[in-house]
Amino acid sequence: MAYLEQLDAAPAAQHFTLVRGWMDREPLPFFAELRARRPILQTPVCTLVALYDDVLEVLRQPSLFSVALYGPKMGDYMLAVDDTPMHFRDKAIMQAMLNRDDLPRVRALVARRAAEALAGATTQIDLVPSVSRAVPIAVVKEYFGFEGAPPEKMAQWSYWNQYDAFHNHAFNIVPDAAAISARRVAALDEMKAFLGALVQKRVVQIWAGARPDDVASRLIRTQLPGEVGFPVQRMVINIGGLLIGAIETTSQAVIHATAELFARPAILAEARAAAKQGAEKFDGYFWEALRFRPIAPYMFRVAEADAVLGRDTQHETTIAKGSIVLPLVLSSNFDPARFANADAFDATRQQHHTFHLGHGLHECLGRYVAEVMLPEMVRQIVLAEHVAPAGAIDYRGGPFPESWVFTAPG
Repeated sequence: MAYLEQLDAAPAAQHFTLVRGWMDREPLPFFAELRARRPILQTPVCTLVALYDDVLEVLRQPSLFSVALYGPKMGDYMLAVDDTPMHFRDKAIMQAMLNRDDLPRVRALVARRAAEALAGATTQIDLVPSVSRAVPIAVVKEYFGFEGAPPEKMAQWSYWNQYDAFHNHAFNIVPDAAAISARRVAALDEMKAFLGALVQKRVVQIWAGARPDDVASRLIRTQLPGEVGFPVQRMVINIGGLLIGAIETTSQAVIHATAELFARPAILAEARAAAKQGAEKFDGYFWEALRFRPIAPYMFRVAEADAVLGRDTQHETTIAKGSIVLPLVLSSNFDPARFANADAFDATRQQHHTFHLGHGLHECLGRYVAEVMLPEMVRQIVLAEHVAPAGAIDYRGGPFPESWVFTAPG
């Protein structure tokens, strides 16, 4: 029986449980049916939006479809609000500190750290703690400036903030929601205490004549007038945001894209040959793999007023104020209206229609760093021909990859 027939035959109270299960276990065929038969699916918990044009309409109208659910989880961080002066001011300052001229330096750091970890694997290596988390932790420490932070603490600070902010809502069906939120609060308090001490230490070093060149130090050395509205408290919040956004999402993207490549032996052979020729030849394989397996199949927004999606189409739907809307970015990646031969793996495909790094106001702050860090990590994994997966990715019941063991064949 097709998905929608099963859904229509079930009691309304069971609808979202069914939908959530299909999203988790078999998203691509479920989303294909939605695109073909019911592109906007309303459930008692939320509304799913499956077609590219409708997804884009939701994401490009932040005043109508807001990130109101971010606020209780992210506090006074710029990405927790939409079209506000604080959002644009903080983002502009942080983007200036994340100088795009640094990208060769970042890519070289990533390549070196990943290659060293993989070269040391004589019998086996767990990619998650050893590579997909360890390498972004090194970037956070050496480039963002988290000097002296224990790596295991850095991983926890990112993990619990990401878990609570993006995977702990009514539409996630999480049994221990309060416990996850408590872990996020504790992690955030620890990180703020560390950053407060770090800023004080770095100020003393700079006054003594040191010139460390990392993002945190650049912020500390920058003298902004008080009228700009970027006091030390905002600086600390934004430095923390770099860590939170860098580690767990990077790990997830790297593991997902790697898994997609290893699931396709012929494509993996092509990717390996391209990786040997350099980043320019390889990167398309990473981004196309991520199209098939992004870090999450959806984003989420809240309707701030009654809204109409799919206007003047057969699927025109009114979205009531207060509704939670899930733009299904994985579904949009396979919309034939935007992706020719969408089911084929094409490493030459242009990726400008994808939402890998967000969209509009909520595009990833560090997108240019991500654009070199993510594919380079996967390139180094692909180049490590002496190891191969020994089994499946282990999520340990949570939303993030926790373990994926590679062993040396023979």
